[in-house]
Amino acid sequence: MINPKLTGDFELLREHCILLRQNYNTYTALFNEESCALLDKVAPTFFSDIAEIMHRDWILQACKLMDPAITKIKKKSLENITIKLINEQLQSDNLFSQSIDILSKKIFEYGEKIKPARHKRLTHYDREHQVKNITLGETTEEELSSFLCNIQKYCDEVGIAIGVGPLDFSGSGCKGDVLDFLKYLRYRK
Repeated sequence: MINPKLTGDFELLREHCILLRQNYNTYTALFNEESCALLDKVAPTFFSDIAEIMHRDWILQACKLMDPAITKIKKKSLENITIKLINEQLQSDNLFSQSIDILSKKIFEYGEKIKPARHKRLTHYDREHQVKNITLGETTEEELSSFLCNIQKYCDEVGIAIGVGPLDFSGSGCKGDVLDFLKYLRYRK
C-alpha cells in the first residue's frame, strides 16, 4: 500500500506544477508579439507592470520546486512540498526509479540557472548586482521549454509510481481565461 502522506504531498506538488504551467500559459498568451501590440494600445504601463509581476512570481514559484525537503527554523524542522521531499519519500517506499532521478536532475539543472535571480533580486536586494546591473537567471527558450516538459514528465512518472496516474496539464484554457480577455479586447476596437 502506498503511504498516504506521499500521495497527499505529491498531489500538492502536482497542483503547484499545474499552477506554474497555467501561469506560464497566461503569460505567453498575454505577452506574445500580437497580443503586446493590442495591450500597448489599451494600457501600456499597466500591462508592462503586470508582465514584470508575473515574471517575478514565476521565478519564485519555479524555484520552490527545488527547495530543500526540510527547512530548520529556530530548532524546528519544517517540511517543504518540493521535489526533494517527494523523492525522499519515494526512496523510502522503494518507488524511486531511474527515470524519476534523471528528470529530477534535469529540473534541478534549470533551477540552478534561475536561482540567482531569486536569491539576489527577488528575495534579497543584492547591492552589487543592482549597482552593476548584472543579469541573473537568464535561460533560453529551449531550456524553458525543456523545464516545462520535464516537470510534466516528472509528475506523470511519480503519479504512475504511486498509483494516482498521469495528468496532462500542458493546456489550461477555460471559460473566462486570458484567451477570452484578449478576444474581448480585439472585438472592442
